Amino acid sequence: MWNIWRSELMLSFRQRTYYSFVILWVVILGFLFLLQGTSPAFSGYTNITGTIMNLLLYIIPLFMLINGSFSIANEMENGQFRLLSTYPLSSISYVIGKVAGQFTSQLLIFTLSYGISLMIGLICGIPFSMKWMLALYFFAVGLIFFFLLMGIVIGSFTSTRWQALSISVFVWFFLIMLWPTALISVLNHIPYQMIGLVLKSLLFVNPAELIRFIFVIQLNGGSIFGQAYDSLVSFYEHWLSWAVLFYYTVVVLFISIVVSDTNLTMRRRK
Repeated sequence: MWNIWRSELMLSFRQRTYYSFVILWVVILGFLFLLQGTSPAFSGYTNITGTIMNLLLYIIPLFMLINGSFSIANEMENGQFRLLSTYPLSSISYVIGKVAGQFTSQLLIFTLSYGISLMIGLICGIPFSMKWMLALYFFAVGLIFFFLLMGIVIGSFTSTRWQALSISVFVWFFLIMLWPTALISVLNHIPYQMIGLVLKSLLFVNPAELIRFIFVIQLNGGSIFGQAYDSLVSFYEHWLSWAVLFYYTVVVLFISIVVSDTNLTMRRRK
């Protein structure tokens, strides 16, 4: 497991495209922070905060799905996974090593980029609220973690990078771009009395929506979700919301590892 983790880190550090993400994130976040330069303070949920969160919501899931799926699909395609199968390495150790290595490398690159962008903003005299900075940072980290897990699961089902790319783009398009439309289509066929319950339940199906929901509430923007979410908004304003998010994270992590491990074990036996 540790060898896989170290191998993933070394592989990421040797790739030039890895460092291009630093420039990408610095440019995107830097310009967005500078956009708010005329505001008296950077705190709470504002229009620019919503813009930044939406931009992260569009970019991070796609990148993480592709990176996560490619990390396994590439080894399937070039035969490296078959070679690894000859070593006394269990599939679950392989999966955990992949998840840990990918998450560590992506976390490092985003943390560095985020820090540089904040420094640019501070040098330009933009005031930042500590709560705002931490909320936005952990919002991005949550997206990185959950969609990397999805990417790893997708990679365990694919044999080529083309398959991994196709499935990753489809999942991203459905969960990020098509989700509101799909939600409205489903709700149109549900009795009015059940709409509130269905909305709250579907919130846990899409991790991107759940993370956005929680962090918008933490930034005092819960009123934008409407009356159907009033009871949930009141609950997530309490500290117990973090316990729910932690439990949700553990469950998703467990399911992702088990599914990937089971599928890879079956493929090793063929």
